[in-house]
Amino acid sequence: MTPSNVTLETRRLRLVPMTYDFVRGVIDQDHTAYELLGAVKTETWPENADIMDILPMILGNLADRPVPDGFEAWLFISKEDHSVVGDGGFRGSPDEQGVIDMGYAIIEAQREKGYATEAVSALLEWGLTQNGVSAVTADCLEDNLPSIKILKKLGMQEIDRRDGCLFYKMT
Repeated sequence: MTPSNVTLETRRLRLVPMTYDFVRGVIDQDHTAYELLGAVKTETWPENADIMDILPMILGNLADRPVPDGFEAWLFISKEDHSVVGDGGFRGSPDEQGVIDMGYAIIEAQREKGYATEAVSALLEWGLTQNGVSAVTADCLEDNLPSIKILKKLGMQEIDRRDGCLFYKMT
């Protein structure tokens, strides 16, 4: 299924780190790439997701990692039909203070179904149990009420507000 040794399971989702070959295939519009991660291609991801512009950056980050270590981008896959419901993950390995920064997105057609809470909870738990990690941070726009609700519900503490963004942290 995936060459990664890391896969997270929630009640309804499988979270799988994106691989170089997968991202390369998605960018090249090779629909067979989804099979690499046990997913099926839908019309809503990545075309209608917020990830299209950052796929080249993700590809660059994975270029020297034949096996993802989990500190990169993850795909959120429905266990029911193997469709992609969203993506998220971390923006790299822990910094000098042991902090990793997390982001996530659920495709519009799959929002308000609890997928974000499941996925973010699993990523937080995984991240905080990794060697060298002391905290996970996340940010969102101050008008993104669904994300604010999720981050607070999962126990993240607001640590800053600036330039229209809210910043959260969990240790």
